[in-house]
Parts: sequence; structure tokens; C-alpha cells
Amino acid sequence: MEDLKSEDWNHERAILDISFENQVGAATIFRDEDFNGKVTFMYNEAQGHPNELKIRSLELSVGAKSTVGVNEVIHFNDSHEAILKVTSASGKEREWKLNYVAFKDDLVGTWEITTLSVYGGAWPEYGGAATINDMAARSWNWSGDNTGPIAEYDNTLTFTLEGITEEGDAYGKVFNDKGPDNKFGDFIFITDPDGSRTPIDVNSKYRKIPKGEGTWKRNAKQGTITFSSDDVVSTGRFVTSGTYQMDTYNNKIIIPDQAFEFEYQPSFIWLDIYNDRERFVENLKKYWIQVRKVNP
Repeated sequence: MEDLKSEDWNHERAILDISFENQVGAATIFRDEDFNGKVTFMYNEAQGHPNELKIRSLELSVGAKSTVGVNEVIHFNDSHEAILKVTSASGKEREWKLNYVAFKDDLVGTWEITTLSVYGGAWPEYGGAATINDMAARSWNWSGDNTGPIAEYDNTLTFTLEGITEEGDAYGKVFNDKGPDNKFGDFIFITDPDGSRTPIDVNSKYRKIPKGEGTWKRNAKQGTITFSSDDVVSTGRFVTSGTYQMDTYNNKIIIPDQAFEFEYQPSFIWLDIYNDRERFVENLKKYWIQVRKVNP
């Protein structure tokens, strides 16, 4: 009993769990066959100091103590490395190597809008559905003097990172700059079945990224991104370059760089399956804001 009370037998000096403020996800704790200890984790440098990380929680072997404790700061070098010493109840010491990888979200930076594209329409087997790679090329479908989709083509989107949730969901601000033409797109579709050129306001369908300043948040588990402002709330996906097949009737979209993709529920109102109104308004199925990164 005296030996047990003295704890001279207890040589355990392991880190069982550790987390830091502004850490992203859980840390990986590893001990090799020689009992050398290593901890790696991701860290959001945008919210913290890259060389001074505060411990948020720490669990050690029973009876063990560390040189730095909870709510205290560990100093990391410029290579994102540090040492934490853990001493067992029996007095034996182990150096744990800590290393973090700076968390980066590929959205952060400035992007230019290159093209707006849609897929819509009914009855693809009869040629009714279509993919329109460049909405602005159908200028007759939009009212105003260069105020339709073309007004978006000189816009830039600047994303900043403000934080990351414990689930790994990044969030921040987005600034939609209207560019040299000083215009945002005003999406007024023109239907002209009888020469009347009736305008239909479809801004609710196409204003997916707020004008000026808004916020963004990515859902890591679902793979979605949500934009929000006082006037806009929308959820889509950020897709990579490639060719995407829409149906079995050769309707496809080619994305050279990257794009924000939004899906819609068609109305199944069929007025004229060969009219662009079916594709842009009633039976719109997908919409892409194609972008290219210009400043990381």
C-alpha cells in the first residue's frame, strides 16, 4: 500500500486529449514504438496568433503534470512547432512534439465572375430542355441597357475568413463589387409571345450572392455554402472545373474554372417547351455563377 501511495510505479506520461483556442477539428495524438509522442492539428491563423496558442482543454495520464496547462499559452516557432513536457507521477518526463497545419479555405481571396449559365426547360427528349452556357449571349431575353446578366460579368467577389465552428464549418464575409460598369445585374426577363415584350422580374431566382457586403458559411458535412444578407439568403454548392452532364440528351455544362451552383424545383408549367421562358423562368433547374480566382 505504501508503494501504491507513493506512485513510484506510475510512469504514465501521455497526452490523452488536447485542444487549443481556434483549433479546427480534433487533434491527432500519436506515440511510436519508442514512445515518442506527437500531436498534430489544424489551426485557424485568421482568428489567432500563429506563434502563441492558448490551451483550451488538456487531459493527461492519471497523476501526470505538464509544463503548460489549460488557459496558458504555448509558444510555437515559425514552422508551427512546439514542445510540451509531461511528467509522470513517478517523475519520468516525456517531450511531446506539437505541430499544427494552418487551416485555409479555398474560397478566401478575390474571384471574378466570368459567366452566368443555366439549365432548364421541360421535355428534354423532345429538345425542350437546354443548357445555356452564357446567359448574356441571349441579350434579347433581358430588359434594360446592359443591366441584365451582362452587368455581373465585371463583378468581383472577395471572401474573408472570420472563423471556423467546432464542426469544421468555415464562415466569413463576402463583398460583391459591381465593377467598372458600376452596375449590378437586374434580372428582368422579357417574354414576347405577341410582341408585347412583357417584363417578368426574376431577381429572386438569380440574385443568389448579395450585392455589396454579405456573409457566407460552408457546411463541411453537407458540402454546401450559404450566402446571407438583409435581402438575400441562398444555399448552393461550390463546384470545381469539369464537364457536367445534365440529362441523357446531350445537355451538359462546361466549367473551365469553378462555379457556385444552385438548384431549383421546376414549376412544371408548360407554356411553350421551345421558348427560353421555360428555361429561364418556369422550369429553371440549375444556375451557375462561374468564377475565376484572381487574388489568393
